[in-house]
Amino acid sequence: MNTETPLKRIKTSRIVYVSPSDTMLKIEEVFDAMPIHHILVVENEVLHGVISKNDLLRIYKSAANEGKVPLRHQLKAVDIMTENPITLDTEDSIGLAADIFLSNQIHSIPVLNGDQLAGIITNHDLIKYCFR
Repeated sequence: MNTETPLKRIKTSRIVYVSPSDTMLKIEEVFDAMPIHHILVVENEVLHGVISKNDLLRIYKSAANEGKVPLRHQLKAVDIMTENPITLDTEDSIGLAADIFLSNQIHSIPVLNGDQLAGIITNHDLIKYCFR
């Protein structure tokens, strides 16, 4: 495996996203409809955050601990997302991505081409690349 391979060669270009004002119900629908674990939060082609299935799990657990049901029609993506996520550029290396995954204990990184959102890289993408 060449750790200097640029991310543009292995990133996922099909971007699955919601807007900051979309509800938790909409986010659940997207996760249910697609075999993904991360959704980008985008508005006017600008990345605002990332939502993972683990983020939803935290909300469910918190509500359960309080004996409540999450207000899925009131919670918005902006309330759930991780703001200002770590990003990489299409020319950055997969070695750098691997280092960031390991040191930050995260599983996805949005990929930019300059200021433009170009895709996402996940730890699954790296594993697939390693075992091709």
